[in-house]
Amino acid sequence: MDLLEQVSSLLRTLQDKVPTFLQPQYWLRSWMWQVWMELIKAAQAVAGAASTAAFFLCEGLLGQHFDVVPNGVAEPQPGDLFLFPLASGGPGWWGAHAGVYCGDGEIIHLEGTSGTSPTGIVAKHGKSHLVRTRGPAKVLRMKGGLDAAALQWRIQAAMDMVLEYDAVTCNCIHFALALLGLGQLNGDMMFPALQ
Repeated sequence: MDLLEQVSSLLRTLQDKVPTFLQPQYWLRSWMWQVWMELIKAAQAVAGAASTAAFFLCEGLLGQHFDVVPNGVAEPQPGDLFLFPLASGGPGWWGAHAGVYCGDGEIIHLEGTSGTSPTGIVAKHGKSHLVRTRGPAKVLRMKGGLDAAALQWRIQAAMDMVLEYDAVTCNCIHFALALLGLGQLNGDMMFPALQ
C-alpha cells in the first residue's frame, strides 16, 4: 500500500469515528450552502426590483394605465400613485417606493421591516412627511379615474391586513397596484371581492 492509499484509509477510518458536524467537509458544505442561499436571495431581490422597475419603465404599460400629473404633489387626488426615489448612492432613480394617496393629506404604503422578519407594515403617513423623508415624488393618476368608494373600502381593508413583505412577490408596488384594482396580492393577502 502506497502512502496516498494509507492516508486515504486513515481518513476514512477517522471519518467513521468523528461525528458528522465535526468533519471539515460538513462545515465547508454548510458554509457553501449558506453562501448559495444568500446569492439566491440577492438574485430574487434584484429580480423583484427589476420587474417592479420594468412596470414603470415600460412606456406602453405606463401610458396605458396612468398619466403623469405635473403638479400632483401639490394637488393630489385620492387614488394618485406616489413614487418616491429609493436610495441609490448616486444620481438618478434606482427604483421607487410606492404609495397611494388616500385624501386628507395621507398616503398608504407597505414597508418591509428591518431584520429577518418577513412581516410588512401597512401604514398611513402624511404626504409632507413622506416627501420630506423620502425625497421628491412623481405622481401618476389612473386614466379614466377610479371608483372612490371602492378605493376607500380597499384602504380600510388594507389597514387591518397582516402581510409578508417580499421583494419579488409582495412589495410596495404590488400593494399599491392592488389598492388601485390593477393587481392582486399573493395567497391569503387578496382583497375580498367588491360587491
